Amino acid sequence: MTTAEFLSKWHEAVDRRDASLMDSIIAEGCELNSPVVWKPTADKAYLMHILQGVIDLVDGFTYRQEWVDGNDIILEFTGTVDGKGLVGIDKITLGPDGRMVRIEVLTRPLNTLIEFATRMRDHALAFNKETA
Repeated sequence: MTTAEFLSKWHEAVDRRDASLMDSIIAEGCELNSPVVWKPTADKAYLMHILQGVIDLVDGFTYRQEWVDGNDIILEFTGTVDGKGLVGIDKITLGPDGRMVRIEVLTRPLNTLIEFATRMRDHALAFNKETA
């Protein structure tokens, strides 16, 4: 899969608000580094659960800019949480087959991040590997 194909599928999933559409473009063992999880994780089912939480919890989530350098992608996003503006980036690394092997998320400002993390905590704790 090419970087352009990856991005097309990624944006379609975000536009449709359906993280399950990302399943085929995320590698098993994909590493998630996020300000709302306590340590990096490499559990694909958990990552899918977290991505759906982001899509559900951030109002008006949209990407406004992107940069591509080989297998590295940076997507700048905006949205709101409880009426507070959120800005951030998704730094994505693709493996040789074009599927995502790592995602690192950076967000600001702090007051919105705290509100978002509080809401995501409940979503993250609801994860059940046996039903994923």
